[in-house]
Amino acid sequence: ALRRVTVHALSSQPNEAQAIRSTLEAHDDDLSNGLRMDGPGAEFILSGCEPPSGGRYTARTEVVLADQKLTVLTKVHVLPYQDTFRYNYDHMYHEQMVPYFQTSQVGEFSTGFDFAYDGVRFQVVGVEPADSFGVVGRNTEIFYEGPAIERKVLERLQVVPYEEGLPQKYRPTKLSLDEAGLLKDYLRPYFEQRSAVIKPGEAITINDVQFKVVACRPSEGGGVGKATELACQGVALKKSFDPPARATGAKAAAKAKTRPGNSQNGPPENSQCAIS
Repeated sequence: ALRRVTVHALSSQPNEAQAIRSTLEAHDDDLSNGLRMDGPGAEFILSGCEPPSGGRYTARTEVVLADQKLTVLTKVHVLPYQDTFRYNYDHMYHEQMVPYFQTSQVGEFSTGFDFAYDGVRFQVVGVEPADSFGVVGRNTEIFYEGPAIERKVLERLQVVPYEEGLPQKYRPTKLSLDEAGLLKDYLRPYFEQRSAVIKPGEAITINDVQFKVVACRPSEGGGVGKATELACQGVALKKSFDPPARATGAKAAAKAKTRPGNSQNGPPENSQCAIS
């Protein structure tokens, strides 16, 4: 059973407490982080499930309403990356795009946002209102026709974390890193969702830990794919001895707080209240 869940109300509905609880009660399956739900007078996205794996809603489940409502986009235009293209556009719409927006949204996004579902990678190439941030709701129109996005896929990518903000458990000694742990908890989840080109010298922030790209093959950079070898070896960097990091990634990638263990942006949870 689910002990606790946070509800992020969408701007499309009033989302009164009783409407939210009625929608949760009507769901006859497990609830999980990223699930979008709607019912009479309610539309919302879930996060903060306890346990994190999710579970069934019961009368004892504590429901917490996040203070900030999420904006609903009227239209989104999504295109696949060519190297993970599967069958045809209609197939990817029904089997990857729609399931992602129904079960895996974790924060507002805008043009340039990368996501992946079931091994297929996509990028949001347009939104309406233009240049706005939001989420896909029940009435959002999803457009998916257009040329697939071409990119060069990296053979190998090596990154190194900075000392500042790095949990001690990933740094057994001053001269070593827990590569397996960093790959599992930070890098693989992040690059499973990020498809945009990355180059040597760029800095990326994952769950409040900053990393620097120190090398890649080919050297001019590219995107991470299924066959890309990820490496995180060496010594943690000191910022005082390194040039200021460049901000990287699409605007969408820096919009919201990232949940631990998830490469995507999480909904803001600064202010919350319990639903009675």
